[in-house]
Amino acid sequence: MTNPVLIEDIDKLDSLLKNVDSDIALSMSYVRRAHNISFIDLKNKFTGINVETLQKYMQPSYQGQRPLHVVAAYSWVMMVPMTAFYYGLRLREYYRGMEDFSVEALTRIGILPMKQFDSLLDIITRLYSEKDRIEFLNFREETERYAGYKDLDYDALLPPKQLDLEAFAEDYYRSLAITIKAFRKQNQLSRELMASVLGISDYQYQVLENASKPVAFSVALGFRGKLGFKLNSHASFTSHMSTYPAFHELRVVQHVRDTLIVEAMRRLNDHQKLHISQLIRSLSELYK
Repeated sequence: MTNPVLIEDIDKLDSLLKNVDSDIALSMSYVRRAHNISFIDLKNKFTGINVETLQKYMQPSYQGQRPLHVVAAYSWVMMVPMTAFYYGLRLREYYRGMEDFSVEALTRIGILPMKQFDSLLDIITRLYSEKDRIEFLNFREETERYAGYKDLDYDALLPPKQLDLEAFAEDYYRSLAITIKAFRKQNQLSRELMASVLGISDYQYQVLENASKPVAFSVALGFRGKLGFKLNSHASFTSHMSTYPAFHELRVVQHVRDTLIVEAMRRLNDHQKLHISQLIRSLSELYK
């Protein structure tokens, strides 16, 4: 970690994420509507959760927490990166280029096969000036070096026809426990500071690090961790998933694709963003 965590950073997180559960409900609902998936069809993509619970999680008025593993699993079955859930969150000041067109692009590009995604980037770069094109191609080359990205087959990382949510949760939180403990030690951070950044008690943080007894946590923990520790990616936290290793590999590829499409869209003017967004929408409809 290159940047220290300051008290004012934690105060800002507290303010920014005070309505995270109702905000994530809006985001989940937006993603479902954008992909035109009924609750019945969505329920058929899971075991271990009923459709009424899924509906509650997408209602802002529901007062309970949205578990982090449910949102992660939902992102997989919908083939939508976690970044897309910033739609309902007031977090764009943290993310360069994250305006409406970029968010919609993130919501829809996940369904595109790799060749179509690469072709889309080629179309976008042809709209650039020579200077922007060269800069983006250099940026793309550097970004694609991330964590074995080029060795992964994105088209083979689709979710199972039915995702066992209970098995996924156990696998997910076990990996989180292992990696967050290693992260704390590597960066020489105290458990107390980790708990403060993540918005949980010292006892809850000890539970979080216990890989032998996985326990569910709120989705707020994921957002607070990424923002509070100023992480470029949270893909490493799923690196110890053994029941669903494809989910971690998907996170790696999604991180690269997210980074590339946000940077690509950032270099367009509003008129170009509008039409590229419409193109992405049309392409995504072909692969549903």
